[in-house]
Amino acid sequence: MALKVDIINEEIIKPSISTPKTHNHLNFSFLDQLALPVYVPLLLFYSPKPNQIPSISHLKSSLSQTLTQFYPFAGRVNDDNLSISCNDEGAIFVEAEANYSLNDILTHLNVDSLNQFLPFHLANKGCIVLIQTTTFQCGGITVGLLMSHKISDASSISSFVKTWTSINVSGSDNPLFSKPEFVSDSVLPPPNFPVASPTTPDSGIHAKGITKRIVFPHSKIASLKAKAASSTVKNPTRVEAIAALLWKSAVSASRSTSGVSRASVLGQAVNLRKILKPNLPENSVGNAIGFVTPETAVGAELELQSMVGLMREAIEEFKKNGYKKYQDTDAYLSYFKTLMDPDGPYNGEKNFYLCSSWSRFEFYEADFGWGCPVWFIGGISMFSNFFLLLDTKDGKGIETLVSLSEEDMSVFERDEDLLEFGSFNPNVLQVED
Repeated sequence: MALKVDIINEEIIKPSISTPKTHNHLNFSFLDQLALPVYVPLLLFYSPKPNQIPSISHLKSSLSQTLTQFYPFAGRVNDDNLSISCNDEGAIFVEAEANYSLNDILTHLNVDSLNQFLPFHLANKGCIVLIQTTTFQCGGITVGLLMSHKISDASSISSFVKTWTSINVSGSDNPLFSKPEFVSDSVLPPPNFPVASPTTPDSGIHAKGITKRIVFPHSKIASLKAKAASSTVKNPTRVEAIAALLWKSAVSASRSTSGVSRASVLGQAVNLRKILKPNLPENSVGNAIGFVTPETAVGAELELQSMVGLMREAIEEFKKNGYKKYQDTDAYLSYFKTLMDPDGPYNGEKNFYLCSSWSRFEFYEADFGWGCPVWFIGGISMFSNFFLLLDTKDGKGIETLVSLSEEDMSVFERDEDLLEFGSFNPNVLQVED
């Protein structure tokens, strides 16, 4: 029986308290202006609880109260790409039902089918936040979010979810989480001229090719880190070790399918909150991510240790000096133009891969009052040549989503070095703790 998800209701949720006129406008920071108008997906899966049915009406009410604090999320991006009108037009909330049990979904996981639990069909409406709840036959539920990248990164989404769950459980007077501080133009000033970036409503799905899920259990990560260690990097982090292995395997697959040994670049996302001077608070909301771009040369031998070394060298230089370009708009514009230039160093003659880690964002602690999620996943269908690293439920292992072309994936998934440490799409409910 094929999975079928039926939409039973769609509505707009507005802030519980009208946004004051003094706050009806939020200017974009420099990085917000540069951000592509894509949606960042997040799915949280919850098991059914005896004698406890999640209240969707209460979820809507707490969302309304949350939007009062995150008031720009209820607004709309202006066509000039310079600001958000905080006009309380609201967020989309979709209710749906599935013809499967949660156990069926997680035991026989099909990553491509997960898009049905997200409101991609409404992604062209221009909303900043879209929510979809899907109730399974067993009584379990998933809460799916699409958040506009124009005003949020993974840390921002984490702050939003923490606030929403807290309000859903304890009400808006709960002081557990501080109110968000928005990263506006006063924090990261844009240049004195508009930055070219598309502003048309996002259609949602961008990844071309195939997305596969790979799990690296804690027991294998220690061995991988030991293999990745060298005199240069004696104790690589688990993110460094896994990202380098994915990069190595993807480049190897590309060389195999194309018959060409191109240079490759890894665009590794970095949270700027603790790197910028002065630091930004953890509850800052907006785009506060930078990128380091380690690179392998044409024909370079692909060795795990050397690729970890390239990544470590890039991040250490970034922490010393590289971050400064994010606070010097002229320097960053020059860097950004280099990245985007079709005739520049990152043109089609190089393989470009993007890597982001959502490790340590505590999505497994998102308790709406029904217990913590049994599983979560994010970043589905965002980009091609994309690696996303997520925590396993115990916080010790790493789950990854890898999006590659169909041709490259057919080689990538047979890579012996990769299979030594990772497993493709194991049963979600049996992932090693």
